[in-house]
Amino acid sequence: MKKCLIIGSKGYLGRHLENYLLQSGVEVLCYDIAEDVSSKNYKTIDLTKKDTLKEIELDADFIFFLAGMTGTFIGFDMYDKYISTNEIGLLNLLDTIRHSKYRPRIIFPSTRLVYKGVDRPLKENDEKETKTIYAVTKLACEGILQAYSANFDIDYTVFRICVPYGNIFDSDYSYGVIGSFVKTASVGKDITLYGGGNIKRTFTYIEDLCYQMIQCSVSEKSKGEIFNIGGEILSLKDVALTIAGKYKTQVVDVPWPDKDFRLESNHTYFDDFKIQTLIGSMTYKKISDIFSV
Repeated sequence: MKKCLIIGSKGYLGRHLENYLLQSGVEVLCYDIAEDVSSKNYKTIDLTKKDTLKEIELDADFIFFLAGMTGTFIGFDMYDKYISTNEIGLLNLLDTIRHSKYRPRIIFPSTRLVYKGVDRPLKENDEKETKTIYAVTKLACEGILQAYSANFDIDYTVFRICVPYGNIFDSDYSYGVIGSFVKTASVGKDITLYGGGNIKRTFTYIEDLCYQMIQCSVSEKSKGEIFNIGGEILSLKDVALTIAGKYKTQVVDVPWPDKDFRLESNHTYFDDFKIQTLIGSMTYKKISDIFSV
């Protein structure tokens, strides 16, 4: 891995991957929709406008396609933007590569939300279920990558991510469920949990996530494959109690609101055997180490 592109470099995962790759001595070119004149290795592009993709230097080993809209219920109100950004954006990139002489491998982050929840470690080929527009677009993108690989020899690797956390740039844990818990507890408020919080997830510290993605991507055996990202398996209540203990607040159980209950995917935690077999076993950072009392 000598030269990589990050599309969606201004997001949570993009910023951390850029830092990780640069520290590993990789040349990194970054792209996002935001304006930024502070970096010579950054260009502004809009994936929904195919003409702007001519700005992308496709002569690279890997393209980390991290651009896209996330969220749960909001997708039903903004489905056009989700499809345009997540699916059409990826299609525009793949079609641009298709008509070029270059064949970088696409590294694509998918989500736990493509799985039908069940109380056991989920394997990559387990049953799928999509309860949000976001999940629908992610699963569609996995299929789009497969189609372009089969027809135009554009390699890809997909990583399904459960709950990432951590921030090496500052103390703002603004991402996801842990960010919500920290934001609440750090100002002295009690953490509320729907339905007791017994649902389990895989929690992955951001540096462990970057390590797995990079180590797996450089292997020829990861071409055309889908991998669950490994991490620490805990219930939401376990995590809430740890963070509440750090900030000396309480955890309060509340009933599920109907809207949130309909969206809930139940237990979604990963069997990481496939990725650990490829890159070797590793010890994951624990939430209790990050939020020790």
